[in-house]
Amino acid sequence: MITLGRAALVTPDLGRAAAFYRDAFGFRTLFEGSFGDYPLLHVGPGGLTDAGLWLRPAASEDPVGRQGGTGPFLVLYLDPAELDGTVERCAALGAPAHHTAQDDDGRYAHVRDPDGNEIILAALVTRPTTGD
Repeated sequence: MITLGRAALVTPDLGRAAAFYRDAFGFRTLFEGSFGDYPLLHVGPGGLTDAGLWLRPAASEDPVGRQGGTGPFLVLYLDPAELDGTVERCAALGAPAHHTAQDDDGRYAHVRDPDGNEIILAALVTRPTTGD
């Protein structure tokens, strides 16, 4: 079985990015150290072997703020009861929702991290299964 480890996110300010993901989404530092002179900062909502972000220092040619190209960089799934509070925390951190939507499957809010990467917050409703 394969599991997702880390997705890399380049940023000019590791501390600012880590603080945003911590304060907005409750991520915590999973690992901080270095490999030679290269800093390693892994953050995420779970444990060390759960999916998270590897925050990397940006080089001049890196796509800071455009990690996902013209689309979102990250989708986070939340309990529906947590969406409004999470959107409020993002707004207080300077990342207000710039798009919201609702459909039969749930509610969604789009925010941008401090570097401009788009994040979709998805609060999906639980649908009962039916026996066909």
